[in-house]
Amino acid sequence: MIKIGDFSKLAHVTVKTLHHYGELGLLKPAHIDRYTGYRYYRLEQMSRLNRVLALKDLGFSLDQVAQLIDENLSTAEIRGMLRMKQLELAEKVEFEQTRLARVEIRLRELEREGSSPDREIAIKEIGSQVVLSARGVAASQSALLPARESLRELLLLHLDRAGLKPYGPWFAMMDDLPYSEVDLEVEMAVPVKPGARQRAGDWQGTPVNLRELPSESKMASVIHEGEYADINHAYTDLYAWSQANAFKIAGPCREVYLPETGISTNVDSDICSGFIEVQCPVERASIPISIYTLASDRKEKLMEPKIVTRPPMIVVGISYVGKNENNEIPQMWGRWMERSDEVKNKTGFCSYGVCYGEPEGVDEGEFEYVACVEVSEASDIPEGMVMRRVPEYKYAVFTHHGKLDNLNDTYKYIYETWLPQADVELHPDKFDMELYDKRFIPDSEKSEFDILVAVK
Repeated sequence: MIKIGDFSKLAHVTVKTLHHYGELGLLKPAHIDRYTGYRYYRLEQMSRLNRVLALKDLGFSLDQVAQLIDENLSTAEIRGMLRMKQLELAEKVEFEQTRLARVEIRLRELEREGSSPDREIAIKEIGSQVVLSARGVAASQSALLPARESLRELLLLHLDRAGLKPYGPWFAMMDDLPYSEVDLEVEMAVPVKPGARQRAGDWQGTPVNLRELPSESKMASVIHEGEYADINHAYTDLYAWSQANAFKIAGPCREVYLPETGISTNVDSDICSGFIEVQCPVERASIPISIYTLASDRKEKLMEPKIVTRPPMIVVGISYVGKNENNEIPQMWGRWMERSDEVKNKTGFCSYGVCYGEPEGVDEGEFEYVACVEVSEASDIPEGMVMRRVPEYKYAVFTHHGKLDNLNDTYKYIYETWLPQADVELHPDKFDMELYDKRFIPDSEKSEFDILVAVK
């Protein structure tokens, strides 16, 4: 038999580790001297030790290692444990990759701006809590605070009647970021600790409601300090951060009022007298199937955009100016296909949909979209058509796969997920275009065409 010191050297583990494994029953000594307490091992125990170390290296806890090697598990059970570990490790890798991406984005922000942002965004885990809440409607942005104060007075009245006290800071809830300017849904809430006979769900049908808010594993948080009238800047920062880090808002946002006097039941105290923490639950932004491609190994892979520079060109086609609120663009393409043969001096066999984000002389929010073909010279333009010159641009080129039904998902991914994270900036002309060549097959899942977004 081998002394513990020699065995530790052979196995390249410490004596302390062998003692620990012995206490857990993972690797008991072959013999312990009854007089000295000295431990001895057999050389064949090296195989069991190596198995322990190998499973530990895969990320299993020592309790799980003991279960794997001592409980005579079936092959199916062992396979199941390994698959669970595989999923756990994949989740950890994704989490660290996401963290790495946030670090890279932060570095790019510092390089562009030369200093740290005024507001730091953090992701927190918020536990479940029971709240007393009341809802109302504010006629406008300026009526938000008075509406919340009125709801707080109502809640304080019911707190007093029920013998409850605030168990945390007051907060307002909104179903979404505050985009609307009129008829704003308002909900005011305060955490409470219910009594023995009080339960979440009590008081339904009354102006107030006792309910439990579920926990949020990813709550993006930003602290606002200053006038309440400027709080929209906090929402803007949070929304920009979520886009840049490939998150999307995933539930009601909260304004948590953090007065310097602490939690107060005094209705005369100003809830906005201190700091305000804006919280929004977030989740990873989904990537639409329309920008995946089927690789040779039959697995769907995300198609990264190519960066190309295209020379200037002249196009002729049918123009639409508006917001496409009634699906006018697809209807225009129908008219274009009927008339495209009227265009003279065509070059190539591609059709284009060129889009000018902010052309001169149009109302706010409108754009110009031209269904067109490239021409060698701007002459003999058919009646009812227009000529446009497209300058040389550098483009990020994305390929849309499948039918046109989910084209909007592709554009949302490009502008709301990819661009905020990319190491490029949108060109100030806000120009993009669609390129339809022989790969485009109407109403086919096998169809493809390119979307070219002008970038700096």
